Amino acid sequence: MKIGIWVNSLKGLENWQVRIVQSIIADPNLTLSLVIEEKNSKERRIKNTKKENNWFNSLIKFLFQLQIFIERKILFKKPQSADKSLVLSYANEVPSLLIHPSILDEVVILKDGEEIRIQSYYLDIILHLEVCIYNFNLVGITKYGLWSILTNCNYKGHNDMAGLWEICNKKSVIEVGLVQFGVKNNAYEIVETAFFNPHWSLARTNDILLEGSVTLWTKNLRKLSGRINIKKSLPSIHTPSDSCLHYSYLVKYLFFFYITLYDKAWKIITGILFGIRYQHWILFFGKGNFLNSDLKELKPIIPPKNEFWADPFLFMYKGITYVFYETYEYHTKKGKISCGVLEDGDITNVVDVLNLDYHLSYPYIFEEDGEIYLMPETLENMRLEVYRCVQFPNKWELISTAFEGEMVADAFFYNDKMNQNWLFINKKKTDYLPINSELYIYKTDGPKLNVLLPHTENPVYIDSRVARNGGGIFRYKNDIFRPSQRNIDGVYGKALNINKIHELTIDSFIEERAIVFEPDFQKGLMSVHHLHQIEDYFVIDAAFQKWK
Repeated sequence: MKIGIWVNSLKGLENWQVRIVQSIIADPNLTLSLVIEEKNSKERRIKNTKKENNWFNSLIKFLFQLQIFIERKILFKKPQSADKSLVLSYANEVPSLLIHPSILDEVVILKDGEEIRIQSYYLDIILHLEVCIYNFNLVGITKYGLWSILTNCNYKGHNDMAGLWEICNKKSVIEVGLVQFGVKNNAYEIVETAFFNPHWSLARTNDILLEGSVTLWTKNLRKLSGRINIKKSLPSIHTPSDSCLHYSYLVKYLFFFYITLYDKAWKIITGILFGIRYQHWILFFGKGNFLNSDLKELKPIIPPKNEFWADPFLFMYKGITYVFYETYEYHTKKGKISCGVLEDGDITNVVDVLNLDYHLSYPYIFEEDGEIYLMPETLENMRLEVYRCVQFPNKWELISTAFEGEMVADAFFYNDKMNQNWLFINKKKTDYLPINSELYIYKTDGPKLNVLLPHTENPVYIDSRVARNGGGIFRYKNDIFRPSQRNIDGVYGKALNINKIHELTIDSFIEERAIVFEPDFQKGLMSVHHLHQIEDYFVIDAAFQKWK
């Protein structure tokens, strides 16, 4: 497949753009055939935006850019994970065009000679590697038109402002659409959408949005083979005629940013001086089925001082109910796997199960063919690890690994009615992203991990609202449910989804959100993000806003 990329400047490529070009170069089915550079794109857009052409709006832009500069300098540096020099070296050997498009009624129009020159390369598709702000008059110029990404505001050529509208309007998530122009008319159509949890910093939010969108591009490029499954445009995505670079947005954002910065500094100080813990995770144990239980009757299991407990899994062994969980020690700033016996609503006989040099959490424990296995989250060690029990509950040996060098988390197995084994796992592609948005499914042979057949829709989700696993799949009244985290409002693990699975094959995954459990069953809670249900027992974790 022959691909053209459209950029403002090849030398000025940002990390997320470099990653997309890298994926094209690495894929034997894709060929980078043309580089299109747009001469003086920012200046041209300013000239075509009358409302911005005065000193006051220039001042607003300057203050926004100054704020971003401060955030980048002090808090969040721009991502630099990709090797830009190699990409530039490769791209410099590719044919290139310098174009001078004009804009008429918010539509980008190429000159006749430029259209003909682009058509002469017989491209299958053009990737416009910028945040989309205008429509494109490109009908018939390539086989599959032009792709770009669209967010909920018109930034007039400022990619680093992406996410501003969502922050100022207190949106729970950032919606990003991969859009297609040039097949039917000047209007766009949505190829696929993704959803990301916003951050309190615009610079960091911008990183999450743009770096997170890379998977949206690469996933759909892989799927593109003669036909695109176009969906109807979502009404929630729009491009206002007015720019978000307005004084009202500046005032809102600066107020929000510095109030939040003060609050976070205050929490650090009070944590050091007075030992106050924020978003402090503890466990709740219940009898019966979680779906029809009154959570207000649950009593918290209080952990020792200076540690929190999270990600619990239940396991029955010789008639005794054990709970495996993450113990996070504040003084080491590292998690380990602990285990205890559930007795009268409390945990006794606590022992450490795994305490390694790297952070551990999410101790998924299961039995298969008479053997007991443990598959904890080992994201910090950049792989998935499976341990076999040597002596229950605290002696284990490593028997298999997978996804070497990848950032993976919160994995579990699910054995369906046809005795097919499935691995559900979360991933992220760069350190600059949270691991909350992408869910992958693999057909597998189980704990040996010799077979890992990827689902054809991987990642099946790019959506922080539902993607991250929040405990193992369980059955209730002949239905199958997957708990997942609801990462929204800039809060990690804000709520717990219970998703009903309707279909799971290697080519299809269909589930619907059956119910959302909010952290409102105890006074002072701010998050709930994990459930494990076995027989007539369940355990969840929840976090208090403040704990001492």
